[in-house]
Amino acid sequence: MRALAALTFALSAVAPALAVAQEGKPCVLAFVGVKRAGVITTSMMSVTTANGTKNTYISGGVDATCEGQGNRLLADSAEHYADRGELILINRVRYSEPRMNMQSDRMIYYTGDERLLATGNVRGKTNTGTRFTGPEFEYFRAKPGLRATPHWRAPGRPFVRMAPTDSTAPRKPVRGAKAQSDSVDLTADVVVSENDSLIFASGKVQIERPDMRATADSATMDQGSGFARLLRSPSITGRGERPFTLTGRVIDLWSRQQRIERVRSDSAARILSDSLTLTGDTIDLRIADQQMERVFAWGARAKAVTPQQQMEADSLDIHMPGQRLRELHALRRAIAYTQVDTARIESTERDWISGDTIIARFDTAATGDTTTNARMREVTASGSARAYYQLAPSGGVKGPPNISYNRGREIIVSFVEGEVSNVAVRDRASGIFLEPTKSDTVRTPTDKPPAKRP
Repeated sequence: MRALAALTFALSAVAPALAVAQEGKPCVLAFVGVKRAGVITTSMMSVTTANGTKNTYISGGVDATCEGQGNRLLADSAEHYADRGELILINRVRYSEPRMNMQSDRMIYYTGDERLLATGNVRGKTNTGTRFTGPEFEYFRAKPGLRATPHWRAPGRPFVRMAPTDSTAPRKPVRGAKAQSDSVDLTADVVVSENDSLIFASGKVQIERPDMRATADSATMDQGSGFARLLRSPSITGRGERPFTLTGRVIDLWSRQQRIERVRSDSAARILSDSLTLTGDTIDLRIADQQMERVFAWGARAKAVTPQQQMEADSLDIHMPGQRLRELHALRRAIAYTQVDTARIESTERDWISGDTIIARFDTAATGDTTTNARMREVTASGSARAYYQLAPSGGVKGPPNISYNRGREIIVSFVEGEVSNVAVRDRASGIFLEPTKSDTVRTPTDKPPAKRP
């Protein structure tokens, strides 16, 4: 005890053979007596084994380091087994080094392979600002000749909060209010990190961000590049003023400064918002200010449905700045359907226009801040175009529609307040216009005949 009180003593004889065989300096444990109220409370007992190594038991406070490696271990008590290269720390354990700080109820430091296993109320923080909590945490230190970069593994459904970083600048943690509001929260059955940059999560993955919430069975995240991939029943829900939900079999995300800029869903993709339901084999979504700006869909007969219209084609290109539907391009085997004005027309059919390419333009200004009822302003079909439209009968009385059917190389249909106002046909034009007769009045078997006039 006098020697312990006077100076730090090194247990150089306990360096395990495995560590010696590795390149770089092995961990040589050094202990310092712990003072409480000015009195050293640490006590030690060493037992020499048959092979000449020592087992050391420490109580009353533990303060240990690997000489010259910049790490530190604190605990209430410890057991060191030199032949196994194990330092077991018990109760109120704290570990620190330039890259990592953590605490737990119990910890085992395997000095041979520079590995720490923390169990019980584990809490920690990395030098980049990543925080974690959970029941168990396994940390593999970086060391020359052993491993170039550190990594860790956390089972038992841990919670991980990743601080925002700028992928174009050196990685520095962002602290304060911004770190709280711009951070990414991850919960999963198992989380693995490589160099505090690559994150692998599996089992009921939940990701919470300021701009979206995501779920999947597994996920990978690259904090340096801002890329993430969600696998097996993934789903993303946007959190802007106009929320949307994207699903598929595989979803990829690209972010910058913790803001999503692009999302792509492959295989059985589907997106749902207040103004649009979109399906296709692949959906590629561009986002600005937490809102959809532009959407591409292709494969498996892409389909876009709004409350008033439906459009199908081999591929779709949708322009919707501020998540307000402005323009929709349908390419190859395109067809668009429009609901008729049932307040003025008696018909169970829909209007439609088809062609090799269709461009639909919508009057978003008329709907203010909502696109739920965005109306077509103009639709153009080109390449073997055909159009079938039903017009309200004259006189302002509800009844069977007038029928307009046209064919040509290009057809342009104009709308006023959601109703067809003009149909222009260009090149190889042909068509027919039909007006209903009195016998065309639509009735059901329960309809009463009109009252006879005197």
